[in-house]
Amino acid sequence: MVQTRTLVNAIIGAVISVVASFIPGSTVLGGAIAGFLEGPDERAGAIAGALSGAITFIPFLIFGFFLAGFFSLGLVGGFPIEGLVLLTFVIVSFGFFLLLYTVGLSLLGGYLGAYLAREYPDRHRQTRETVGFDTDASRRSETSSTRLDEFESPDAADHTDDRYSERKRDRDADRER
Repeated sequence: MVQTRTLVNAIIGAVISVVASFIPGSTVLGGAIAGFLEGPDERAGAIAGALSGAITFIPFLIFGFFLAGFFSLGLVGGFPIEGLVLLTFVIVSFGFFLLLYTVGLSLLGGYLGAYLAREYPDRHRQTRETVGFDTDASRRSETSSTRLDEFESPDAADHTDDRYSERKRDRDADRER
């Protein structure tokens, strides 16, 4: 189930991808921003990046439908069926490639963005505050972190705004019992 915060991060990344679409690999940039905003968990960052890519694909899909409709107006009646099937195959293949390009590279960017958020927790917190996101850990929902405990630094306990800090404290309390 996708949280509202993840969807907002994905929309921010998608808007940046579309605005910077003249730059090759802009989907990686949009996914990285979505993943960085999502947080230090690489899985959650990759999900936010993939959602960002899927949202980025929507304008391309709409443009493709208009383009296919424009081409089909002149093809009705005067074009052999084999050519129409071939043209349809080419358009669908190009659309599928474009889908893989946008979602795949955004997923990669989301993973890298979440990795950077884990490596630079102070910058992550400052960025979230600048954007206007709530940094209070008590208001955030808990998600599972698979790799966070392995790489957590000793001074990470000082960051009370990290959304995983409460879960780690709960886990440590369970171990002591």
